Amino acid sequence: MTMRPILFASGAVLVLALGAVSLDGQAPQKTTNSGVYTAAQAERGKKVFEAKCTACHDTARFTGEQFVDPWEGKPLKDVWDIASGTMPEDNPGSLAQQEYGDLIAYFLHLNGFATGDAELPGNAAAMANIKMEKKQ
Repeated sequence: MTMRPILFASGAVLVLALGAVSLDGQAPQKTTNSGVYTAAQAERGKKVFEAKCTACHDTARFTGEQFVDPWEGKPLKDVWDIASGTMPEDNPGSLAQQEYGDLIAYFLHLNGFATGDAELPGNAAAMANIKMEKKQ
């Protein structure tokens, strides 16, 4: 008879533990208005852009509605995928992962998004957790 309460209690603990795990794994999604990059990182991104991108691109292409509107409501990973998968055109994917992150930070800076205390990590997983929103 004492087995049932122990079994029930064990099951309840397991359910609570599983619930806690799934809640912890669901961190709130950040947006581009959450201060997801630093000023120093944007400055590094500017230097990368000037050294590796200006031969083909002008900053105007990454500024204003023409840049923000197509990505509105989408994760920064979409921008990341294009940048890291197709650029530079003569050697796609040849920049260091963090350089692509720095470039995206620079694009956010060009569009007036607020800086924060932490750098934007240079990886697809981090970009997937940040949604592009128009500047508030």
